Amino acid sequence: MINLGQTLLLGHRGARGEALENTFMGFQHAQRLKARGLTGIEFDVQLSADGHLVVFHDDDLTRMCHQQSRIDQLSMAEIQRHRQFSHQITDLASMAPTLASFTYIELEIKTHGRTDYAKLVRALSHNLIDSPIGALPIVLTSFDVELHTRLQRNKLLRHIPRGLLIRTQDTLTTATHTAKTLGCGQLGVYYPLLSESFIRYSHRYGLPVSAWTVNDIDAVKQLIKWQTDVIITDYPSQLLLN
Repeated sequence: MINLGQTLLLGHRGARGEALENTFMGFQHAQRLKARGLTGIEFDVQLSADGHLVVFHDDDLTRMCHQQSRIDQLSMAEIQRHRQFSHQITDLASMAPTLASFTYIELEIKTHGRTDYAKLVRALSHNLIDSPIGALPIVLTSFDVELHTRLQRNKLLRHIPRGLLIRTQDTLTTATHTAKTLGCGQLGVYYPLLSESFIRYSHRYGLPVSAWTVNDIDAVKQLIKWQTDVIITDYPSQLLLN
């Protein structure tokens, strides 16, 4: 078993290399790994046409359901008529029972060029304030600076921890400044961009670092050595066995 030290290990989209992503089945699989050292999970939500937060990664149904319909054009009822490999797509509120015992959760909010930010913020408020989901140890993550700005200004939601996601070298260069300006408490970085010096620099500014998506054991060991705070992987079982 890898010695994780102080590093937390999360399953990506539940544990997408081992069970169907963003589903009850996948989250239950991750729950069974807690005794072996899995801290929690990362997963995605996005907005349906009628204002529900759908637990789903892609902005359309092509890859998972072999349909070309976009999530933002369908109601929750219409979305649930489709199956992803026989499993139902669900909304965030319905996932609460499968999330209850995790000690750390990264919840990525997916946006796109058609996003209705006012509707999205209302949906987040509905799901995260005075609700079972709101009581969970959730960090909201997003690449979207506009969304972070709106969440920072929102009186109901600004207390919820947030993380700025980084996928390119250009955005990495200004990541710590951008995160602090937006009121984010951590960074989530595409792991090949990371270096020990960047992690130290981020820590100097009080920003923990999550590395995604790390499936190579040698890379995991290197990131642990660099004192990366969180590692997100598709294959938690395999990492926990090594």
